[in-house]
Amino acid sequence: MSEFVYKDYLPANARVIIDYKKEQKVSFSYPIEWSYWKAVWKRGYFTVLGFWVVLHAILFRYFFYYLLVPIIVIKSIFFPFIIERSAKLVIIDFGIVFVYFLLPMIITAFYFFALPAIATLILAFNKDRLSYWLPKMGYWSAYLLDGRKEATFTEKDVSGKKCIIPAFSNIFLKYKANGEFNEYLEKVEILEMPFNYKKRKFFSLRPKNERNDFDFRAVFYFSETPRKGWLNVEFI
Repeated sequence: MSEFVYKDYLPANARVIIDYKKEQKVSFSYPIEWSYWKAVWKRGYFTVLGFWVVLHAILFRYFFYYLLVPIIVIKSIFFPFIIERSAKLVIIDFGIVFVYFLLPMIITAFYFFALPAIATLILAFNKDRLSYWLPKMGYWSAYLLDGRKEATFTEKDVSGKKCIIPAFSNIFLKYKANGEFNEYLEKVEILEMPFNYKKRKFFSLRPKNERNDFDFRAVFYFSETPRKGWLNVEFI
């Protein structure tokens, strides 16, 4: 039996309940009435875009010192003064403005926004391919930003025949049970944490009651309290 009853929480979130004792194919469903292509562009594209941006942010962070000096040197060599000043007139060479400012902006926009759109389109023409790559991109985006957590549960961590990850992002969860933890494990459940909190907007004097939609908890249920073995969990 679930710890909580969920009635009106955000339907876009995935909730997972796995019967550990039965061989079953785990499936996900999102009760939002979107067409396939609308879902691709409202969810898939932003997953690809997020991975693309995070990847470049990480690369820039690690190679910052190798890029900084060359950029300064190139800028000093190839960026001449583009404004000629006189007492009454400021003359701007729009050709130079286009070459050195507008064109780089167009190329940058294409590189960071259009390329992920093209990649999303290529993936979306094959649903199996899309469903294979999107979770991986979402995982790597979260992993590169925050890293992966790991916990090992033993007998002392079991309470009421349960082991609990109290709060995580529900992006990645991998577990491996050993000994009696594997023998007695019955169910794994991932659901939102049902709580409300007060949030005050910058220009508002009165706080607004908000509902949590993005913090989850994972509960591992056992038929008996395991005494031997362990349960190793990796999650984001």
